[in-house]
Amino acid sequence: MGVASGRVRMNFGAMVIAACLGVFLVLTFSNAFLLNRSGDIANKVRHEQESTLVDHELKNFLVLFAQAQAQISDWDASYDAFMGEIDDGFVFDNITDWLWSDFGILMTYVVSPANKTKVAVLKETRLKAGQGEYIIQENIDLVDEARMKFQKEFTLDKPLPAAQLIRDILAGPDEGRFAWSIRSINGRLCYVIAQAIAPDRAKALGNHEPDILFTVKQINKEYLSSVSEKLAVEDLHFDFLDKEINETGYLPLVALPNGRIVHARWTPDDPSKTIWEETLPVLVIPFVITALALVVIAWRFSFMLRALQKSEEQNRFLALHDALTGLPNRLFFDRALEEAILQKKQMQCAIISLDLDHFKSVNDSLGHEAGDRVLSSVSNRISERLGSSGLASRVGGDEFSILLYDGLEQHKLEALCADLIAAVSIPVLVPGGIAEVGASIGVARWPEDALAVKSLLRRADEALYASKQNGRGQVTFASQQDVAPKDLTPKEADRRSRQLKTLLAKTA
Repeated sequence: MGVASGRVRMNFGAMVIAACLGVFLVLTFSNAFLLNRSGDIANKVRHEQESTLVDHELKNFLVLFAQAQAQISDWDASYDAFMGEIDDGFVFDNITDWLWSDFGILMTYVVSPANKTKVAVLKETRLKAGQGEYIIQENIDLVDEARMKFQKEFTLDKPLPAAQLIRDILAGPDEGRFAWSIRSINGRLCYVIAQAIAPDRAKALGNHEPDILFTVKQINKEYLSSVSEKLAVEDLHFDFLDKEINETGYLPLVALPNGRIVHARWTPDDPSKTIWEETLPVLVIPFVITALALVVIAWRFSFMLRALQKSEEQNRFLALHDALTGLPNRLFFDRALEEAILQKKQMQCAIISLDLDHFKSVNDSLGHEAGDRVLSSVSNRISERLGSSGLASRVGGDEFSILLYDGLEQHKLEALCADLIAAVSIPVLVPGGIAEVGASIGVARWPEDALAVKSLLRRADEALYASKQNGRGQVTFASQQDVAPKDLTPKEADRRSRQLKTLLAKTA
């Protein structure tokens, strides 16, 4: 019953500690969840804003670039300057000098319907006809696209307005007048725009294959740094990827002829980090207080539970042990003997009944405190001599019973009993003087001397009584007595046991 109740208390204690731990974990998880959720929402909003800002900024830059290019390509004078013999003065004034110095356009080409370069300009330097033609060949898809868009417009009954640049730039790939992309030109990342020259003039003259103005504007580090600073985004740059990616920090811009897709890339801002940094200090104090309170509750309950468990263990120990000597008591001894004999845990064993001689005189002359001192000392000596070969118990005032498992041969038993008598007989220093006692011993072996538990105990008591009668300080074996061993009824065995105890008390 005690063990079961102890288990119930232990289980309940574990439940309380688990509940405290559960509250702590729930508190931790709920706060972490709220902070993470808030951070995720803030990150999502911020990333959407970043994508919108980057998209608008890049398109605005492209519109400004297209406006600069359109001032040449949408000008009727341009159409006249490039038809037939090239007007060198026009080229110098409006392309060689103006486009580079005012708009920073790196390269400008005028491409004929046969995709040959009529004019090639690098910064403010005009190249010879045909120079840099490989640039056009590498980007011929844009030239063809610009020509296709013009031809599509050429077939319309109502011409498109020439100045709708924003619509042209922001429209889908099949709309507008401009063909544009982001390309690597001579190892430099560049915006590239192609448009038919003077479409209205060409339409009026019935020329559905006019020249194409092809312009290149470099995307340099200074431009990217200024955009990053302006939009408050970090490390803005462009990447050529094998597939379109619509994730945080990626903005697909344009597909290339080889199937790769140009993406604007940047390092996304992380507002969740700021939320954690700003919120965590506010949550730490109540969180720590709650955690400490739970720890105190769990510790206090564990302390009470340990104290209760220790008290129960002590009570269980006292129920089976002698309070004075710490040796097992009669209940413990009887259980051990029954296990050895009734449950057949031993093939054979022996009972040694030991009774102190002259102990009553110690109590009478030196007092009970001295008697207790003697009992404690004698108990220690018996346990030391016995070791692990058996179980020693105090079963009465000055009575000891020993259950012996090993060393059951006659000569070994005789040597052990002689050693026990010698150990007990050593004088004991007690308050008020020196106490001297002796010991008488009776020995019975199972199954040689008796088969039943009570019969075996009776035989050992009878042998002890014989030692007392024969002058004390002696060892008597049940097998040495004249009375043949026989098993008595339980009632008769109890009666005989009480008689022997009375006789032993008188001879003490």
